[in-house]
Amino acid sequence: MEFETLLPRIIRPPAANAPVLKVARIRMTPDDFQVDEIPTYLPDGTGEHLYLWVEKTDVSGGELISRLARQLKVSARDIGVAGQKDRRAVTRQFVSLPRSCEARLSDFSDSQIRILSLSAHGNKLRTGHLQGNRFRIVLRDPAGECFTESQADEVRQRLTGLATTGFPNYFGPQRFGFDGNSVRDGIAVLQDSESAPRWKPQQRRRMKRLVASAVQSAVFNLVLADRVQDESFTSPKSGDVVCRKGGIRPFLFDERGDTAEDALVPMGPLPGPKMVAATGVILQQEVDRLADLGITDDDFRRYPKLTPGVRRGFVEFPTDVSASLLPDGAIQATFGLSSGSFATVLLAEVVEALQ
Repeated sequence: MEFETLLPRIIRPPAANAPVLKVARIRMTPDDFQVDEIPTYLPDGTGEHLYLWVEKTDVSGGELISRLARQLKVSARDIGVAGQKDRRAVTRQFVSLPRSCEARLSDFSDSQIRILSLSAHGNKLRTGHLQGNRFRIVLRDPAGECFTESQADEVRQRLTGLATTGFPNYFGPQRFGFDGNSVRDGIAVLQDSESAPRWKPQQRRRMKRLVASAVQSAVFNLVLADRVQDESFTSPKSGDVVCRKGGIRPFLFDERGDTAEDALVPMGPLPGPKMVAATGVILQQEVDRLADLGITDDDFRRYPKLTPGVRRGFVEFPTDVSASLLPDGAIQATFGLSSGSFATVLLAEVVEALQ
């Protein structure tokens, strides 16, 4: 299948629910999209690493690290974050730095970055050291009209329902680069194609990992889209790899097992040699989606460190959901998501055209 034909299904895969709003705009200002990191652990106050609770406004994660490194005179490699946060947003998160730069903190000044609190801990903060993120997102009518209390109530009811039923845990469009270019580049890298990009040496490792991950994410979205369309993404099938609800450890689904099916979550492929394989019809469906992209499992085995492979749950369950009508006629939605889940994907289950 032609990549251009597949691209819309990767970037804008089918929703599981009919929308309750026809159109809404987010990020009209950075304040309209706020994110608070939910850490896995809190700093204990002792150790060789400073933990800064930082607020950034309209600044990318990479730029945050660059500005801290430049002003505090530390190597960017010595700065730790648990996850990258949205640029056009107000976000709050922990950042770790070597304690040797503590005396220079009083001189730090940036109109878009504020250090809200300071502590210490024994280890550097690393990618994945977070439970999830808490979102406060304002939905506005693009034409400047006011939403109604009834519409806000519909949004609230939808979010409440999704907290129980879950929603498709797709990767968001930002994962795939402009017009899917990260996926194209990733396929070229995995196949050692002459068309693969030639990055600068200092960028090569990071960019290879980024584009290879985009290919894995594209495979996952395609497989999940099939399950959403046949309304089976929440229900384990024979041959599925599953995990317990709230867990991450993958294992093969046993239809004769004593675990209730509603306590299990089907899992999709992020291909690689360490990924737990599905069986039977489910395995063939995953192989077919790889073939649609013109790749095979062997392409991922060629780079075992770049793409080790893992399973990802098909279903995400938002927590602490609410929605309310603001005085200016916008709707504010709040919810928590696990690490790696996308707020815009959740909102696609609420709004037909999200701008």
